[in-house]
Amino acid sequence: MKDEPSLKEIGERLERLDAPIRMWREARDRAFAAAFGPKQGKLSNLMARLPQAANAAAALGLGPRDEAFAAFDEICDLYARSDPARCAIIRGVVHEHEARGLLEDYIGYASRILKQGGRPEWLERGIAAASIDDQRRDYRDWLMALGDLYLSARAARLDPTPVLKRMAERSNPERHAASPTPTREALAKFEDSAHFMTSILPQLR
Repeated sequence: MKDEPSLKEIGERLERLDAPIRMWREARDRAFAAAFGPKQGKLSNLMARLPQAANAAAALGLGPRDEAFAAFDEICDLYARSDPARCAIIRGVVHEHEARGLLEDYIGYASRILKQGGRPEWLERGIAAASIDDQRRDYRDWLMALGDLYLSARAARLDPTPVLKRMAERSNPERHAASPTPTREALAKFEDSAHFMTSILPQLR
């Protein structure tokens, strides 16, 4: 059985990814800006240039994403086995590093694996990643990613409810400026949320 990674090892692993992720992201930003051109003009013209700019950024590939995702596999597994106090430390370690910006992509990755018939552990990993992310970037994107994961789980005949409740207990109980609701509450009450009622529930009928 593989030894459980220590918090120090997690931090060191993420630190090694800081520079590669930063360089990759900056290169993508430059490619996008160069392809998009001047930001002045009619909104319709600006919107028309978005696909070309997005393709230019995507042409740079996935960069160190796979390495970051491999790290998240271990981190999320550890998170799911940890008590709330240790989970708070894990969140703190992750948010010190550039990989934090890939957590939302990782939730989508877990969702796609579930949709393709992946093992149930991917549901737990995805919700653990949502808990670690803590709605720090955009809570609306966070809700959408969580909703997609929920739908993928249901399509795979898995019940997300117990996992949502379990991960809620490990989540941040405090609200911060980027989110209207603490992540602990957002996960625990996800199935009662307005987003769930309007965007998720209709797809389950």
